[in-house]
Amino acid sequence: MNILFYILALGFFASPQVEAAQCAVNQYWVKPHYRRAYVRSDGKHFAATNVKGYCKERSVIYDSWSGRFKSQMPTDWPHTKESFKDWKIDEKERVLEILEKAPEELLSKNIIGIYRADKSRQEPNPATSADGVVVIYDSAFKKPYDLQRVLYHELAHQMYIDLSDKDAEDYRWSTSWWPVRDRKNTYVSRSDGYVQDDGRDSPEEDYANNIEFYLVEPETLKKVTPNAYNWIKRRFGDKFKIRNGGKK
Repeated sequence: MNILFYILALGFFASPQVEAAQCAVNQYWVKPHYRRAYVRSDGKHFAATNVKGYCKERSVIYDSWSGRFKSQMPTDWPHTKESFKDWKIDEKERVLEILEKAPEELLSKNIIGIYRADKSRQEPNPATSADGVVVIYDSAFKKPYDLQRVLYHELAHQMYIDLSDKDAEDYRWSTSWWPVRDRKNTYVSRSDGYVQDDGRDSPEEDYANNIEFYLVEPETLKKVTPNAYNWIKRRFGDKFKIRNGGKK
């Protein structure tokens, strides 16, 4: 009886590895997990459920980004009282799904990690970023936030950082950000035309808001900040939009 129990137990505990080994070369194993209910940006509702383990097709995004999920505090992170933690499987899958649909220009190679933390020091802020770093907080996965918009917004911050000096200056002039003489990296903002009020804070925040709206709510951006809409369209072309694909 003991031997039989040992054999059955061994088979049970080894099953995830056995199942993973059955995946094809172009697939990866998604472990069994609980998926919380959520509503995707396109309005499709997903009910909470226990997801069985399965083989999923590998993609360019998976190969490039799956190793960038981090659970430890980023090096030199200024908000030292923030608490970082492991990613849940369903959270990773949702982020990868969103990245699959992002335009290539949004997927900077300079982002070294997407980190997971409990809450921002500026709660209920759903996410924050620095050069090479994106941090996602609990609130990003809850109403009223849309995870796709949150993620695209933070990736847009890196886009701005990556802009050449020429392109950054062209954006600022096109959207009426005027440099202050003898004060480096200081600008006077236009008086109106912001899709979000915090866009007044800096050209970078304005840029991140405008990229987010261009991708998710383009007609609003076109109406409220036409110069930003036109600049993005001119700079990145008609292919700069949410896409389907990413598969090899």
